[in-house]
Amino acid sequence: MLVGKKNLEVRPLAVNKGEIVKRILYQNPDAEFIFCAGDDKTDEDMFRSLLLFPPGVEKVTMEPPLSVKLIDGEGKPPVELAIKSEAVFTTAVGHSSKRTLASWHVTTPQEIVEHMLDLVRDVPYVPSTSEVTDEAKPSL
Repeated sequence: MLVGKKNLEVRPLAVNKGEIVKRILYQNPDAEFIFCAGDDKTDEDMFRSLLLFPPGVEKVTMEPPLSVKLIDGEGKPPVELAIKSEAVFTTAVGHSSKRTLASWHVTTPQEIVEHMLDLVRDVPYVPSTSEVTDEAKPSL
C-alpha cells in the first residue's frame, strides 16, 4: 500500500508505473523519444525504470520485465533498445526541494505544457504520405 499526494494506491508489489513503462518499452524497442512526468511518490518507480544508461553506455539491451514474463510466459528474448540517453526525459513536478530520481524538475504542470510547446514550435511541419495522397484526390 502506498500513500500518495492525493491518492491511496493498493497493488501487488510487482505492479507499478515502472513495470508498466518497462513493458511498453520492451514491446516497443524502436521508441526514439520518452517523456514521463509526475508529481507523486508513485511516479518514482517510473523514473527509476528509465535509469537505463549507466555512464559511458550508449546501447541498452533489455531483459523481459516481470510483467512480460507473468503475462506472456517465460522464454522471451532480450531486446536491444533504439533509444539514446539524450532522448529520455523524466520530469518531477513540485517544490524545488523535492527529492526525486527524475532528471528534470518543474514547479507547476503549466511549465510542462510550456516546455512541450517550445519543443514542437521548433519542429517544421512535414505532411505524412497519406496526407499528400489525400490532397491529390478529387473532392466528391
